[in-house]
Amino acid sequence: MMLAAVRLAEGFMGVEEFLSFLTAGADAAGAEPFAGMALGGVLAAAFLGGLAMNLTPCVLPMMPINLMIIGKSATRGALYGLGIALAYGVMGVLAAVGGLAFGKIQANPWFNGVIAALFVALGLSLMGVFAIDFSRGRKVGANRTANGLFAFAMGVVSAVLAGACVAPVLIAVLLLTAKLYAEGSVFALGLPFVLGLGMGAPWPFAGAGLKVLPRPGAWMTWVNKLFGVLVFCFAAWYGYLAWMGFRGKNAADGAPAAAPAEPAAAKTAGVIRVASPKELNLDGLKRPILVDCWATWCKNCTAMERKTLKDPQVVEALKDFTVIRLQAEDIDELLALPDFANIHGLPAFVIFE
Repeated sequence: MMLAAVRLAEGFMGVEEFLSFLTAGADAAGAEPFAGMALGGVLAAAFLGGLAMNLTPCVLPMMPINLMIIGKSATRGALYGLGIALAYGVMGVLAAVGGLAFGKIQANPWFNGVIAALFVALGLSLMGVFAIDFSRGRKVGANRTANGLFAFAMGVVSAVLAGACVAPVLIAVLLLTAKLYAEGSVFALGLPFVLGLGMGAPWPFAGAGLKVLPRPGAWMTWVNKLFGVLVFCFAAWYGYLAWMGFRGKNAADGAPAAAPAEPAAAKTAGVIRVASPKELNLDGLKRPILVDCWATWCKNCTAMERKTLKDPQVVEALKDFTVIRLQAEDIDELLALPDFANIHGLPAFVIFE
């Protein structure tokens, strides 16, 4: 590749942020949503963000299952929440120190397939087809340590499961953590842990409050069925992502695959669409060049496409660029390109001049 990248931005950006990146060259504008905030403010924002994650359509339906795990115990609820916080804390360290991109995990069709299968099983259980009794993990007569460890372990598992659904928030925090750590802030490593603390904060109170909750009855059956429908929707989505991932890998291995929706490089409405990082070629294109890296499994990419890139101001600003939409289903292929090696997650925007 003859050209060299001059600036990079990652993560979801609003209209003003994206215009700043295009016109003023604000490096990694979307990776630092808390610019100018004091450390205490950033930590508070991360905690509140984690707290809000419990209300997302994916996490909320799991509430009956979570309550079965912790039972009538504030201590087990606290250990369950600590498991969530520790899981996200480890992800943050791996992202910042080890350079692990969470997008790599999301791009793995096996990961998406397992998530889909788990959601199918949980959905069937909520529908009453068969029972998955998590309360059995809290063995009667077992010591408090054993039951506490079970709650902690299930907190770790639920964090990974929920992480697949709340990926836009999680990836934004991981990107910010990696960026701030690279700039010399060791305290940034605690951001994902604080995010997890926020997500786990309600569960000690939930465990303590089980004694005063309404008694189970016929109404719970309908509530579980409603939650089951939502869980099935997420199962279908992650099943689709797994199918797309396996189809792409089969094509890469030379096995028969469905014909692509468009050729490897096609120009539509002033935008050059490239179907794979291996097909990217910037030679002979008019400068400056904006490469928009996206994937079907990337929720933030979809949000950027709908809310930011179609804004009239952005559309006008992009007329000064040669715009390439690079589909990067396999993020490892993208990272193999020299000018894209520092990308931690999608969407990512690289400008060449």
